[in-house]
Amino acid sequence: MMPRKNNPKETVERILTASLELFCEKGFDKTSMQDIVDASDISKGAIFYHFNSKEEIFNAGMEKYLEHKKQLMSQLFVEIKGLTAKEKLKSLIEKSLADEEDFEANKVLATAIDSPHLLLAIMRGGLKKSAPLIAEIIREGVADGSITTEFPDECAEVFLLLYNYWCEPYIYECDLPTIYRRLTFLQFLMKQLGVDIITDEIITASMKFTENLYREVIKWTAQNQ
Repeated sequence: MMPRKNNPKETVERILTASLELFCEKGFDKTSMQDIVDASDISKGAIFYHFNSKEEIFNAGMEKYLEHKKQLMSQLFVEIKGLTAKEKLKSLIEKSLADEEDFEANKVLATAIDSPHLLLAIMRGGLKKSAPLIAEIIREGVADGSITTEFPDECAEVFLLLYNYWCEPYIYECDLPTIYRRLTFLQFLMKQLGVDIITDEIITASMKFTENLYREVIKWTAQNQ
């Protein structure tokens, strides 16, 4: 049997890689399908065979990121056996802040700020994939005594919404001192809820992550005005 000339998985990967790079460079709205054809060196017909629209490409890229995030969490859970649930959640946040793919995904999200339907889809997808895992660890924390709450599901959702979106300067436009105040408030709030997982060190690391992202967003905005 003759080998297949084109590998569909590799083709999709090339489309996604080229598209996400363009979204970071030009912004989602200013990136055309022709730009993606040129950057990926794949015919328009082949691209439309796999994706019906630019929005589908964006969503597929973010879905890939969310799956990576889920795998990262699962891998970390194996590595941190023996810790209390509260320590596991702290480690999870720290690992995420050091993850380069997480930073790149945030850059792509920043370029879609003028497309609310895309951001809403990502928020829903993120909650659907991550909240149940966080809630399960919170329940474990209730059992081992390191966490005290009667609302594990709600605490997981509130944490993810506030930490991942409310504390992002490209979604709720604000300056860095405001982000610091929000993180400090979130630290206080989670402690009051019995899920004391945001340390001063995490706030410092979060601010460094946000400052780097803030610079990238400012650079991108200046280039695309």
